[in-house]
Amino acid sequence: MQPEIKNIPQHLGQYLYQQINEPWLEAQLILNCEDESVLECKAHYQTAADISEQPITVTDEIVDLFNTLLENATKHQPENWMRAIFTITRQGQFNLNFERDNNDDDVITAQQTY
Repeated sequence: MQPEIKNIPQHLGQYLYQQINEPWLEAQLILNCEDESVLECKAHYQTAADISEQPITVTDEIVDLFNTLLENATKHQPENWMRAIFTITRQGQFNLNFERDNNDDDVITAQQTY
């Protein structure tokens, strides 16, 4: 059973938080949807000691939740979104950004929650 739309960011954040077994600063879940028939989802985190991206395995359930959130948030938008980026800090602050590929590299924040 899928959670309500308003609870999906909490589920995404909890999933990322539970996958990391060391002190960390920030984690990101990125859903690329440049080709509507193929979704690519990846996640990573950064520690204070090492700024390189440490990979996090993403399950099909998380990809489905994230895609549901993207579709719901953008269904009445004229823009063609190419990417959704969910970011969470260790303190629990998170935000969700949608990007589209174009020449001016616009990033539009669709939702920001603390």
